[in-house]
Amino acid sequence: MSDVTTAARPGKGAPVAAKPELKLREVKPKVFPPSALKPLGYGETEIMTLTVPPDWTFEDVLRPVAWTGVVGPIAANSTRTQPDRVGSLIYVNTADGSFMAWLRVNRIQRDGMTNPCGVETMCVGPSVDPKTGRPAPLNLKTGLPWVDPVKPAEAA
Repeated sequence: MSDVTTAARPGKGAPVAAKPELKLREVKPKVFPPSALKPLGYGETEIMTLTVPPDWTFEDVLRPVAWTGVVGPIAANSTRTQPDRVGSLIYVNTADGSFMAWLRVNRIQRDGMTNPCGVETMCVGPSVDPKTGRPAPLNLKTGLPWVDPVKPAEAA
């Protein structure tokens, strides 16, 4: 005889609860496909950097015509091997260290011959204007939202 105890087995007549049948979609967790994560420079959007001359204001940076000279790397090329980089982020830093900002490319402007002639951008941060609640560049000297030193501050 053995000294090992064994659990009692249920009798053949005992009812067995049926397990609910799960479908494959309910069991498999949601995962990103291997091609979902792309390194910089591979997809349709980019992260780029731009250094602004010291005599520029942030309003100068936001003017679409200011981007005429650098629209080439952002716009689709004539052979269509590169799409418009709408949605790309541009890290803007000033040469004198007065402000920095993140801009998003919203649209490539084109002239009458469909050549790229400007870039419409939008500030997405890294700071927030406390008066308006809108994204704003960061003043690197104070750590506060950047305000144009040439324009007098609007009276509240």
